[in-house]
Amino acid sequence: MKKYLTILLLFSVLFGFHSGPANAQSTSNFKIEIISPTKVAEYPGKELKVKVKITNTAEKEIKDVFTYITMANLSKNWTVNLEDYSADQPVTIGTMKPHEEKIVSLPIQLVYTADYYLYTTVVSKENHVITSSDAIPVEIIGNTKIVPLQVQIVSIVMPLLLLSLLLIAIRRKR
Repeated sequence: MKKYLTILLLFSVLFGFHSGPANAQSTSNFKIEIISPTKVAEYPGKELKVKVKITNTAEKEIKDVFTYITMANLSKNWTVNLEDYSADQPVTIGTMKPHEEKIVSLPIQLVYTADYYLYTTVVSKENHVITSSDAIPVEIIGNTKIVPLQVQIVSIVMPLLLLSLLLIAIRRKR
């Protein structure tokens, strides 16, 4: 009996000091929204600016604030690391006073042909709560308007035409 009471006591002590599940902090010190564009449909290589409004909703000054863009390809379940292609650059905002709003233009270059959701994120070294905006749809259009007849003309007729011009030039020199 003493053995069971000891085991029961140990379990109650272990569960009594259990710290519970770790939950994300639900209150953010920032509000971020994409002002423009509201939708994008462009070709790869196009450079554009995404204008965002960032608001410090806290009652205190927040230092070392910066913002960046992320694009999520939902059909492949991945995000595109735009920095690998120098396609985007995080923008340093610096210090934001309580309830201050800043409008920032984030540069981005469209890289891969696909459908994406683009969203912006704001973070601070001082505050570890990361805040993201709602996403906007981005369609990077591929050049799918190729006419097979034009491809055949260019790939077959043009080399034959150049060959015949070369033969004519050689005969004239003789």
